[in-house]
Amino acid sequence: MFGTVFYFPWEVSLILFLQSSLPDFVFGVFGVIADVVSKNVLALLFISIYLAYNKDWGKFTLLSLGVAGVCCEFIKVSVARLRPYAVMDNIKCIYAPTADQNLFDFKIQGYSFPSGHAMMATNLFLAIPIYIRNILYVSIGLIGVLIVALSRVGLGVHFPTDTIAGFIIALVIILILSRIYDKIENRAYLYLTIIALSLIGVLFCQDMSYIKYVALVLGISLGFLVEEKYVNFENPKSRRDAIVRLVGALVLFVLLFGLFPKFAGNTDIVKCIVHFLCTFIMLAIYPLAFKKIDVDG
Repeated sequence: MFGTVFYFPWEVSLILFLQSSLPDFVFGVFGVIADVVSKNVLALLFISIYLAYNKDWGKFTLLSLGVAGVCCEFIKVSVARLRPYAVMDNIKCIYAPTADQNLFDFKIQGYSFPSGHAMMATNLFLAIPIYIRNILYVSIGLIGVLIVALSRVGLGVHFPTDTIAGFIIALVIILILSRIYDKIENRAYLYLTIIALSLIGVLFCQDMSYIKYVALVLGISLGFLVEEKYVNFENPKSRRDAIVRLVGALVLFVLLFGLFPKFAGNTDIVKCIVHFLCTFIMLAIYPLAFKKIDVDG
């Protein structure tokens, strides 16, 4: 087992306190949170916002999720910090990052620093409130981020500093994007810059967990480039249009993310292709159908 070990004594004390004090049902809730706050679920949620509710909100959240994910995964693989249960014998892994796999195979389980779940929770709860500058929603969102962070610590899969780092990385990216996103007249430059930096990262990090995020970012950025140039759809004008668009998106997601790997093989390469194709098709190709399915189209 190779990796980096570093922690503060208070981090171990906090993990042990949570694991010895919280009732069992709380850890069951923490497990549900781990499944819900995931890359695929958030991507589907933000794509749904983009297609069926508010196009600009969806674009902003998808970009912030993709960029923060690339940054976090690059750091995670580069630092290679071992998870708490691998460092301290008295810390239990209550809910493994990847079930039914060797807990100490960190190519599968992933490394600890920073926390991807804390990063994703920050995007989930804070991206839109910060973008629209709503202080009340930001305050409520911070509570959601804290709950997710505590869940990761309590389950024994992250040190507290992992969750703090994931939160800070995502927050900084959200704040930067919120400052420049609406001020850039030609967003193609933004998308191409994100693509270029992500691909440069591959020269230094060939780990598949990072490349999967790069594939996601490529699908998002190229999808927006093509949509803005050739499609340029509008927000739905009725509840009926929004529902039809959403149902179509769910069907596409299941076909692309669920069935395609079963026929092509559930390998890492296939997963990368699916990450790219799923996002690109849903962001740029599927909206071409809106003129047919929208009542006002």
